[in-house]
Amino acid sequence: MNEIREDILDFLKRHGFLDKRITLQENDSLSETGLIDSITLLELIDFLERKYSIQIPVEMITPENFDTLAGISKSVMKLKNG
Repeated sequence: MNEIREDILDFLKRHGFLDKRITLQENDSLSETGLIDSITLLELIDFLERKYSIQIPVEMITPENFDTLAGISKSVMKLKNG
């Protein structure tokens, strides 16, 4: 899961959503910290689908699954492992 977490952080840094000096904890809310909004979330989902060759079902895109690094990593792992 660390690889997925690092890929998410790299995505956020490369696209200017995350300052390189800021550190995030596994369970920090990405929306409450202002790091992602609905458009950024869609871009992140597109990135993850391409990077990991997965399809993220719409019903899986919930705050529980896609608002923290831990939730996103867990969701991607679940989809990768079928």
